[in-house]
Amino acid sequence: MLKQKICFTILMAISFLLYPTLNKAPQEVHILELWIDSYIPFWPAFSIPYLLYIPYIIFTLLFFVYFSEFSVFVTISFVFCLLIASFFYVFFQTTVPRSTITSADLFSSLVNFIYAVDKPYNCFPSLHVSLSVMMYLYWLKRKTRNSILLGIFTLFIILSTLLIKQHFIADVIAGIALGILSYYIGSMKLKFPILFARK
Repeated sequence: MLKQKICFTILMAISFLLYPTLNKAPQEVHILELWIDSYIPFWPAFSIPYLLYIPYIIFTLLFFVYFSEFSVFVTISFVFCLLIASFFYVFFQTTVPRSTITSADLFSSLVNFIYAVDKPYNCFPSLHVSLSVMMYLYWLKRKTRNSILLGIFTLFIILSTLLIKQHFIADVIAGIALGILSYYIGSMKLKFPILFARK
């Protein structure tokens, strides 16, 4: 059983490597800006929840793989999410133009750090949004007592992608849809166990 969980962890780590591999400019790149995107303010303080997404996802994945009965389901959901997102990154690469940030305060410096380590591609769908939504749905399935706090935190992560100008609204909507779809794809084994039964 432990070997299986380690294999799940390795599989998810390998699938996540697709993101940095594909995060580059192809010959054709799309900008999915809507008219409403220009009304969204820039709030560098939201760099905090944007960065907290990383430990949140890592902790959630490790918990569900090693300390819950949902290890198979979470692995299926995660890999499916990465594969679908990567399909778009290969065949419909998008970008969000970035402005130069000249302020030297802490939050602005954090945004500049994010811009430096993450190229402005792989925007549609937003993995920040899709994986956060997917993880939150698994926490709800586990009936955690902190579901309201986790829901607020997930909302802050989603808002952060817009408020530090990493994504457009279209990226967020697609990310929410992919997160929900990925959750239900993984949950199919729970709802239809006969389809996964060994013959």
